[in-house]
Amino acid sequence: MRLLAVGLLVTLTGPAWAQDSVIVIDPNAHPGQTVARGGPPPEVVAELIAFYNDSATTRMQGDVTLPAGSRFEGKLALYGGSLRIAGRVAGPIAVANGTLYLLQGASVDGEILVVGGRLLRSEQVEHLGPERVYWDAAPILRGSDGLLTLRERRRRLGEIATARASFQTGRFRTTLSLSSGGTYNRIEGLPVLFGPLFEFRPNPTTTARLDARGILRTAGTSTDLRSDFGYVVRADLRFTGGTEFGFGGRFFSEVASIEDQPLSRAESGWSAFLLQRDYRDYFERQGITGLAYVQATPSLRFEASIGRNSEGSVRASDPWSLFRNSDRWRRNPLIDDGHYFITTAQADLDTRNDRDRPTTGWLIRSRYEHATSDDIAPVALPIVIRPTPPTGGGYATDRLLIDARRYSRLTPGLRVSARILADGWIGGDRLPVQRRVSLGGTDILPGFDFRAYTCAPRGFVDPADPALCDRILATQLEVRTRLGLNLGYRMPDREGSRPGRFIGIEEADLVFFSDAGKGWLAGSGPGQVPVNRIPVLDEWAFDVGVGLDTGDIGAYLAKSVSNGEPVKFVVRLQRRF
Repeated sequence: MRLLAVGLLVTLTGPAWAQDSVIVIDPNAHPGQTVARGGPPPEVVAELIAFYNDSATTRMQGDVTLPAGSRFEGKLALYGGSLRIAGRVAGPIAVANGTLYLLQGASVDGEILVVGGRLLRSEQVEHLGPERVYWDAAPILRGSDGLLTLRERRRRLGEIATARASFQTGRFRTTLSLSSGGTYNRIEGLPVLFGPLFEFRPNPTTTARLDARGILRTAGTSTDLRSDFGYVVRADLRFTGGTEFGFGGRFFSEVASIEDQPLSRAESGWSAFLLQRDYRDYFERQGITGLAYVQATPSLRFEASIGRNSEGSVRASDPWSLFRNSDRWRRNPLIDDGHYFITTAQADLDTRNDRDRPTTGWLIRSRYEHATSDDIAPVALPIVIRPTPPTGGGYATDRLLIDARRYSRLTPGLRVSARILADGWIGGDRLPVQRRVSLGGTDILPGFDFRAYTCAPRGFVDPADPALCDRILATQLEVRTRLGLNLGYRMPDREGSRPGRFIGIEEADLVFFSDAGKGWLAGSGPGQVPVNRIPVLDEWAFDVGVGLDTGDIGAYLAKSVSNGEPVKFVVRLQRRF
């Protein structure tokens, strides 16, 4: 536990040498002249490839040293490894996914570009020309002909079953789409989304959008068409001149999940489709919501919304699964039916260099929700879980979520990431069932069984195994190092002028991780934690693990260290966080 705490402290405090995605060691240079924040922009990667592939460039690979007294004239480029210069270079230098060392006595007359590495400078070095350094690796590879090409970015699994067609008339653009709902579950089967998206841009700074989607539930069992058909209609008006802001609204009839974990929608869908294991619970909601937002800076966004929902319980149906199709699906829990008036306020700080595979930056999300109801129909629960909420009017509850993530790149191949997640009830009446939380399973505590911590009291039995905790608090820490595997086969290119597509695993991350978490009921009774405290560390659950993440799929072994749980084997289709 001490190691986990120290690692979280080091990562989340973000020391000065790890806050930027670029490190330039130059005691005489002004930081604003040399530091470029974030991952390499596409135009920089294109420039790097063009420079390296230029017939006038002298290309090198691996570790190369130009000793003291040597002299080189012309364009010089290196791919992978380290370029150590102690002599004189008259011309521009580019280093791709490597490190450039300017040793004592070195002299460079020309521009320096380093992408995917660092520029390390000794004293008594002379350089005439601009410097650009991007620490994050360039998405490139070196072919058999010695030239660099852009690495192909594979499509996500969720994008495979999607079809779109767009056409434009003047300032109007229409897109027709047909896709899966990004998941598969025991309520809807495979939800199919279809409908048009209309966009209107009267001027370069104003955009109006209307997105109307029908939802066809392929596992519906009722003869009532409305139970097999849903819809989501979104409209928004966006202004991007100066500070970006906008207004919008949603009109919907949809099936929503109770918790956003333990798996993403796509991963939970694949688990349900293949193995008949649905790791989420659901309820139906119909209503209307209005919102407004301000994008104060490129990384800071504020949003507020207000709406009225009709929320009701739904039963699990019996959709088909590829394996274990003869098993029974887990029962879907009952919720506290009723009409809810919901107000939310959310703030997001996102400085990550990449949304899907970040290596540097922060993601801090905080969301406050206030919900009221005059006709709540509560599920019967033991008094230790919650007192019976008022049913004749006056029900009100407050919930707060804080999700803070820090991504740090210590070297081009070594990354450390940490996360703190807090979610649950903070005031008013106790949360309805559809807003309660739990821990345990593939996402936050993979060393434990699914919903190992639901806060259900001893003797309470519900086949649906619902989430019943008032609050959860969890931390995650992981260390990643890049491995070159080259396990596979590269298809020959028809023209023979560039490498063909690689089938297999080129590179992967070796991941070491540790997690800790606790879910609890807040109160002053037996089995509860006072509302102004968090549980002591001795009551928390801890696990450790190791895995291999190829980007498209990851395989992990996780072991709990706070009880006798056996080692768990976990497969993920995306990053852990």
